Amino acid sequence: MPEFIYSAKLNPKEIIHSSIEAESEAQAADKLLRMGYFPIEIKPSVSKAKNFLGSKKISGKELVQFSRQLATLIDSGVNIVNGLNIISRNSKMHTKAIILDITARIKNGKLLSDSMSFHPELFPNLYVSMVHAGEVGGNLNIVLKRLADYLEDEEEFKGAIRSSLIYPIFIFLVGLATVIILLTFVIPKLVSMFEGMNQILPIPTKMLILSSEILRNYWWMMLAVVLFFGFIINRFVQSANGRNKIDALKLKPAVFGNLILKSEVARFARTMSLLLSSAIPIVQAIDISASVLSNKALAQEAFNLKAKVADGESFSSALKKARFFPDFMITIVSIGEETGGLDKALLKVAGDYENDLNKNLKIITRLLEPIIILFMGLVVGFIVLAMLLPIFQINLIVK
Repeated sequence: MPEFIYSAKLNPKEIIHSSIEAESEAQAADKLLRMGYFPIEIKPSVSKAKNFLGSKKISGKELVQFSRQLATLIDSGVNIVNGLNIISRNSKMHTKAIILDITARIKNGKLLSDSMSFHPELFPNLYVSMVHAGEVGGNLNIVLKRLADYLEDEEEFKGAIRSSLIYPIFIFLVGLATVIILLTFVIPKLVSMFEGMNQILPIPTKMLILSSEILRNYWWMMLAVVLFFGFIINRFVQSANGRNKIDALKLKPAVFGNLILKSEVARFARTMSLLLSSAIPIVQAIDISASVLSNKALAQEAFNLKAKVADGESFSSALKKARFFPDFMITIVSIGEETGGLDKALLKVAGDYENDLNKNLKIITRLLEPIIILFMGLVVGFIVLAMLLPIFQINLIVK
């Protein structure tokens, strides 16, 4: 059925922008009037999945809050439509428009999960599939609570990684800014003084002056080279083949590759555990879990597992034939299959890897901080020494 974008008044002060399915604009207007809306503008939709409501990214915290609120309202006996209307009153403008659009679709006879699928910028495939399972199983409130817990754990995990890296990056940027300021503004003022000495400058001082001149006179060329190579690398990474090769390389280095692998495997295992505990079939759970992985090489390997399991192979057996999934995960999954608790086994894998990853990140950041400070200190120390050497030479000559 065709879809139409509309603007309509809910009341004299409130206007919503959303979409509706109808055979014609006249039928769309009739539907809106029956829903209690006063249509202002109705026009055909160019795309069902990509409309102007989806232009802004919704934060993970907003989705956690939405899930918890809706679960609480359903627990309290409030029906979904009324629950969504209550939540929309205290939501931000963009989120409110999406919730009202979902409400309108439900009034038109669609399921909550189907209505959510029109807004992938807010409700990813994992979320929609879980909500659908909750609707079919009659435990939507429980599923929404699980989703809220899952999303909250994801946000905390990402936050822990970000907070571990912020300080080392800050130190590096401050040191880099200091070096650039010294080379760009301080050194040129000292060059004229060095030239008036009429003596041969030390090699470190010559190197420093040359570096300053290159930075001041050819900064635009250096920036152009960086942008050019950045553009080339970005084009390569954007291609499917290039992204797979880069992501495969990320998993190989001993230290950082191991951290990336643990992070991705933990996300995959936690997502699968959530899906399986909500009675979603394992083949579909693998497919959805693979789609949440950011590393395309590992995601492709996870998608390959789906085909093997669909052909009748056990999940642990399929994992054994994969390149990247670690032995620890395979062992725990095998035990989980034997005991009938695969979802709990995967949750244990996720928890162990996340704890291990947090410990490793703390160790690495503790090592990175003194290394960065030492490196930047050596660079600044070299600059200071190179500036002072000619002055020392003058003192020696005078004596």
